[in-house]
Order: sequence, then C-alpha cells, then structure tokens
Amino acid sequence: MRLRTFLVGLVLTCPALPTFATTLPTDWWKAPGSLAADDAQWRAKYLAQKEVANAFAAELQASQKSGKGMSYLDQGGASPSWYSPPLVVQPFPAKYSQKLYDLAYSAFLQSHNLNEAYRLAYTAVEQRPDDRLWRQRLIEVAGWLGQREEVLRQLHWLVEHGDAAAQEKAVSLALTLARPDIVIAMLAPAARARPLSDAQWKSLIYAYGELGEPERALRALDFALQHFGSRHYLLNQKAYLSYQMGDIETSLRALQRSAGHYGSSPSLAIDEAHLLSMQGNYRLAFAALERVRAQATLEDVPFWQLYAVLAWELHDNSAAFQAEKTLYLLGAANQYDLQRLVLLSGEKQPEAALAVALQGWKKYQLPLFYFEGLYYAATAKQWETLGGLLQAVEKSDPDGVRNFPAYWLAMGQWANARLDYRVAGFAYAQALKLNPEDTVAKNNLLWMLIDSGQVRTLRALLVGNTVQPEPGMRDAVLNALERLNLNRQALRLAATLPPAVPSERATRLLNQASLWGSVGQTGLAWALRRQAAWQSMQDLRVRDGGAR
Repeated sequence: MRLRTFLVGLVLTCPALPTFATTLPTDWWKAPGSLAADDAQWRAKYLAQKEVANAFAAELQASQKSGKGMSYLDQGGASPSWYSPPLVVQPFPAKYSQKLYDLAYSAFLQSHNLNEAYRLAYTAVEQRPDDRLWRQRLIEVAGWLGQREEVLRQLHWLVEHGDAAAQEKAVSLALTLARPDIVIAMLAPAARARPLSDAQWKSLIYAYGELGEPERALRALDFALQHFGSRHYLLNQKAYLSYQMGDIETSLRALQRSAGHYGSSPSLAIDEAHLLSMQGNYRLAFAALERVRAQATLEDVPFWQLYAVLAWELHDNSAAFQAEKTLYLLGAANQYDLQRLVLLSGEKQPEAALAVALQGWKKYQLPLFYFEGLYYAATAKQWETLGGLLQAVEKSDPDGVRNFPAYWLAMGQWANARLDYRVAGFAYAQALKLNPEDTVAKNNLLWMLIDSGQVRTLRALLVGNTVQPEPGMRDAVLNALERLNLNRQALRLAATLPPAVPSERATRLLNQASLWGSVGQTGLAWALRRQAAWQSMQDLRVRDGGAR
C-alpha cells in the first residue's frame, strides 16, 4: 500500500524527550561482571594479568624504539647501561710462570686493578689454552668488567671440551647477546646424542627461529621423537612450528598425537579447534572443545570465546548462549560476543537483550548497539529507557542515527505508548519520508490512527489502497476499514486473506461473524460464531492431549 504524499502534513514540531533513565532489569543480566560470589579472586588475577601484559608491551615498544633490546648491537641507538665495549688487550710479553702469574693475579685482585688482572688472565689463556683454571679466572674477571662477549667465548670453549655445567650459563648468555649460532653449535649436537630438557629445546628452537631456519628445528624435533620417544613438549612444539610454516595437516596430527598420549586440555583443544576450523571442519573443531568443556575454568576466557563462535557457526544456539552468557557475566565479552548475545537472548528475553545492547553501546559507542537498544527497549516495553536512548542523541547527531528509519520508528512507539499521538504521527511520517516502502512504519501509523480515532486522516490514507494492500498490511487495513464502518469493503478484503493458522482460526471466524452481523447478515454471523465455538473446543482438546 502506498501512502499518499500529504503525509508531510503529519510532520509536526517534536517536543523534548525526558532525560535518560534506565530501569535495571532483573535476573542474570542485571549485574554483568558477577558470575558467582567467589569470582572476585579470579577477576583480580585477570585484571592483574592484563596490567602486566600492557606494561610489558609498553616496555617492549619503548625498547624497540630506543634500540635497547636483546639485539642492541644491530639496532643502533643508545646501548643499555650494562653494556661495556670490548677491551683492547696487549698480552704480557713475559713467558708464562705458574708461581709468578698466580702471585701477580692475587696482587692485582687485592689492589682492585681489574684491568691488569684481566690482561694477565687473557695472556695466560693464550699461552696455556688447555688450562681450565685460567679460563675460569678469565670468565670471572671478564664478568666483573662487563666483557660479556669474552665470557661467552670462554664458556663456549668449556662446553666444547666436555664441561656440562657450563652449558646452561653459555646458552643463557648467548641468547642475551643475540648469538643464536652459538646456541645451535652447543645444543644441536647434544640433541642428536641424548634427550634434552624442555628448557634446552626451547632455547634451540628459538635460536633456529632467530636465524630463520624453522625447518632445521623441525628436523631436530623429528629425530628426537623418533629416537628418544614421544614427549609432550616436543609434540606441541612440532605442532606450532608446522603451523608457522603453513603445514596445517602436520600440525594437527602432532596435536592429536599429543592429546592421545597425554590427554587434552582447554589450551590444547583451542589449538586443535583452530586448525580444524582452518580446514573448514567446524563440527570436529567444536567436538574437540566439547571433549574438554568440563575442564574449562573461569580463567579459560579464550576457550569460552572460541566455543561460543563455533557453536554460533553450527547454529547450536543453546551452547552459544551459555558460553556468551559466561563471558558476559565474567566481564570478558568483546564486541562480537555482545552482538551474538543480543541476538541469542532477544527472542525469549528482550529485557536481557536490552541490557546487553546498552552495555555494548556504553562500551563501544557503535550505532549497531544503539539501534538494538531501541528495538529491545520497545519490545520489552521499557519506555523510560527507550525515551532516554532517544534523548541521548546529541543535537549535532555525529553518528547520523536520525538518518535511519529505525530511530523514528522507535520514537513513534515511545510516543504511542505515552498516548502522545501528535509526536507519534510526526515520527512515523519521518520514517516514511526516509523509506516510503517501510511496511512496519505504515502498519504502525495505521494502528496509531485507529487507536487515536483520527478518522479523517485514516480515511484519507486508505483512499485507493484497500483493494489489494501489501501482504504485511492486510490486518491493519482490515481493522481500519472496520473502524471506518466500511464493512462491505472489509468483507471483500477478508475473503482474500490467506488461510489462518490453526491457533488463529477461531479469532478469524469471530471477526468475520462481526463483519457479517454489521451488514445485516445475522444468520450467517450466528453460524460463524457457532463454528468459532466448535473450533475453540477442538483447540482445547489438542492442547489437553485429547483428554476432553
């Protein structure tokens, strides 16, 4: 049905709306961020972790800008305060004498002449390269003078000559000085000779990564798994490296092998589900999470987020709703979690959808949440909240929400609920001005005119539009014709209505009886009422399971 152009006459001056006031809803949605009475400890830990992570990120960013990171020698910029440039050493010319060198070294230390002590130890190592005592002394005094590169060289020599105790220190220092080549030289042969600890594997894999050689790390892992048996850490690292190299299938097999040997966990299930999702296997991904759902705790926020996304993708609305509600009540729901929760709760709990939409609007200031708030405030008949949302739009309207029919539809519903038909007419006219084909606005306008008794305007709107109204407009037009006492036209229109669903048959029959009675067909009206009564009895029997 096309409304006539004189709708412009309904555009009136809109009075001011009341100030924003929100009525707190009841039940679970009234207190977001409060899952249970004992979640305060979890929340404190969660927020503390976020603060630590943010502080670390800020420090890392500042370090990268200033060049004070682990690879400071290559980055340029200001060096760290602990860095000392390499000392230029002129060895002592005298031939080595154990008693003389020992006495001189003790004298230099007692007089705190560390530079000469360093020079002496350096000379002794050059003249007696196999003397471990002097190498230990050189390591000691070089450490006092900040000569870390020299310390690393000496530790590396000790490791190459069978000193296992020096290896951990050498690896740690090599990583600090960004020398992955030395880490690999020390650990790669050991990885083929014996099982390494998880810490050693971590250092070796990191060193290969620094050199851009993850395939060598994978070969080392495969060799260890083949010759020394399965290891939880190694399988997980193989999965990670394979994923980084784009080999999703190998990564997935490693994860599943790890889960088969050592059992799954929420974190492992998340990785497996991600890989399965990348292959398009959403049901298998969801099943991987479902297997460990009982193990997931409040701290497993990433688990609940992925669980919710996959449940939503698979149209398992019940599971998605429970997961999204958990995130909401933990205060950990992101923008997309809130969007899904609005849709999942809206049909059965419009008050809950309203509360979630309001939180999303407050947190993200996105028009999407604003319009959802308008819709569910009207659906839940929260008129004060709806009026407040309408009033919350600034005069300048920076988001342009007044350019959308939904804004004016909401205003029309709000005004209609307050029996302010003047403002309602203005709002519906604005909505139709923006979208002349908006069936909802047309319907709302007709019902408003019927309820308010504005017969003249109603009659004008219906001229030429009662024979074949749009399908979504038939009920409103039919009631408008009855309101105008155009009963014969109403009867003709009623005859074109599609068959009523079973639950509406009795009501449809009573309406038809009323129309026929109004045109003098009392007998037919009486027969239709009897048929409606019989239909009502049939409906009761169906609802009662045939007991009547």
